[in-house]
Order: sequence, then C-alpha cells, then structure tokens
Amino acid sequence: MKKLLQTASLFIAITVLSQGKEYIKFKGSIPNYGKETYKTLTVIDQREDKKIGILPFGNQKEEKEVVFLTSPGNDLGNWYKKGNDEGGSADLVLILKKLKLSVGETIGKNTSGSIDFSAQTFSKEGDQYRFLYKKDTVVTLNNKEIAELLVKNVPNVFFDLFMRTYRKRPFGNAVSINELSDYESFVRNNYAVYKSDQLKDGIYLDHVSFFNQTPEPGNYLLERNEKGEVTKALKEENGKKNKIPAYKMFAYVENGKAYKKGLSGFLDLNRNEKGFYVVSNRGYLFPAASNNTLGMFGLIGGVADAIQQGAEQKKMKKGDKFEIYIDPLTGEYDFPSEL
Repeated sequence: MKKLLQTASLFIAITVLSQGKEYIKFKGSIPNYGKETYKTLTVIDQREDKKIGILPFGNQKEEKEVVFLTSPGNDLGNWYKKGNDEGGSADLVLILKKLKLSVGETIGKNTSGSIDFSAQTFSKEGDQYRFLYKKDTVVTLNNKEIAELLVKNVPNVFFDLFMRTYRKRPFGNAVSINELSDYESFVRNNYAVYKSDQLKDGIYLDHVSFFNQTPEPGNYLLERNEKGEVTKALKEENGKKNKIPAYKMFAYVENGKAYKKGLSGFLDLNRNEKGFYVVSNRGYLFPAASNNTLGMFGLIGGVADAIQQGAEQKKMKKGDKFEIYIDPLTGEYDFPSEL
C-alpha cells in the first residue's frame, strides 16, 4: 500500500512538472496622452491566489497553466516603459487585486469563458498615495478557441485600465501604503455620507461631492418639464442666474431623497447596509447597447465580435430589474458578475 501511494505521488509530481505553460504577452505600448505624467510604473501584487488559471488549449485541449512571462511587476513595468518617457513628479502605482481565467460550458462549437479582474491605480509622491481609478469586472467571452482568446485579451483588460487611469487626476486624501491593503474600507470610513443617515439637499456634479456631502453652493431650484422630469437647476444671486442642466448632474437630493442621473432620466438612489444603489438593468441604464462589456473595454475586430456573441447569451429580459450599486471609488455602476 505504501509503495502504491509513493507511485501515485510520483505520478502527480511528474504531471505537475510536465504541465505546459501559456504566457501572457504584452505587445505594443500604452502611451500616456493624458494631462498627468508619471516617472515609473510600480505594481503591487495583492492577489490572494496567484494562480491565474489552467485552461485547455488547441485541438487536443492540452491543459496549460496561464502565467506571466516573469512577474506582474516586470512584465507590466517593461510594457509601460515602451510608450512612456520618464517624466513628472509622481509615480504610477497599480494594485493588482485579482486576475482569474476560467472556461465554462460548451454550446455547439463555442465555449464560454471569463476574465475575472480587479485592480486599482494610484499616484505616488514620496510616501503618499492618492487614488486615480479602479476596475472590478468579469469579462465574458464565447469562442471555439476560448482559452487562446482569454489569454489574448488579458493585455486588453490592462490596456483599458491604463487608458482610463491616464484621464484621471488624483483625488481624495493622501494615504500611506498601509491603507492600500483595503482602500475601499478606508474610503467608506472617511466619506461623510456614511457617517450620517440624513442626506443634504442640493445638486451634486460628481460622485466625490455626493459621497463627501458637499452639494453645489447656493440655493438651487429644480425645474421640471410637463412630465415632471427634472431638466435643470437654477439659482439667482446678486442679479445673476446660474443654470446647471440635468446632464451635468451626478445626482440631486430633494427633501432628503436622492436621485441618480442616468441616460434615460433620473432614478431613485436607494441606500442599505451595502451602500447606495438603483433598481434597474443594463438595458435601461445603457439603452444604446444593453451589453456593457463592449462599453468597458476598447476591444475591436474579431475580439469584440466574440464578446458580443457571449453577451447575447446573457441578454436580460426588459422587465428584469436588480439592485445595482454605485461604486464609491469611481461613481460607476457596480454590476454583479452574473448580470
């Protein structure tokens, strides 16, 4: 029996050691055309599970482990250097929280798969960090060669993160590296909106002012159309009128009740122990394209087609509505992965 166990252990060890690797390749460059420039890119790998995934590749469905060529820091750092000259007073810091690839069921010739991704970016000066952007998402793909397509799209997910980061200016209080381990909890503990049950009436132009409870100064009056929909806010001071059109608002609060601006009008902004949320669906929030996967990532060509095919399988019914939370770090809709 002992010999049998030794033989089995040896077989498992040989299998693991002989398992092939599939490397994530970061091609091209990620030049920064934004207003903020950075000296270097630093990656802090905070993934609880460092394994990305073991997927079936090729016609023979050979199991291979998906890995970075060297490490997240080296691979992304070298990729960043290709398109960015050193400059600026701050460093760009990327906190990698999660990167998981998985393959799902096969329908016909195509197999589904997903990229589960979470990362945050910060601007660092000295030993202080200021928040830039965050992306938590699950990208669903559907293709005959799903494993190859998943690996190919990992750089596109990072590319999208960088492009959005470049357009952001650092905001919020500067924090030390200790707060980066759970920055979301730090923010929740410091935002004024979580310290009071009462919301301040007024107009909020962005999520930061809303969560900090600092509405636009002055006594704004809401104007509505014949349907009762808010179209603008007006205030008059010292003989001068100031107008804020509805499309420029993030939200407004009237009589202690909050309303969030969407493409199809204002929605009730509700609150529970998890945070602030609207009751809606993708089709209502994004009427031009019910699949927001394409909206999140600038993927083109055959890759975008594959994403669209996968998304069509999950298209929700018009009547279905869900609690969709507002991300306190970005102000964006935080869609559950299953929606």
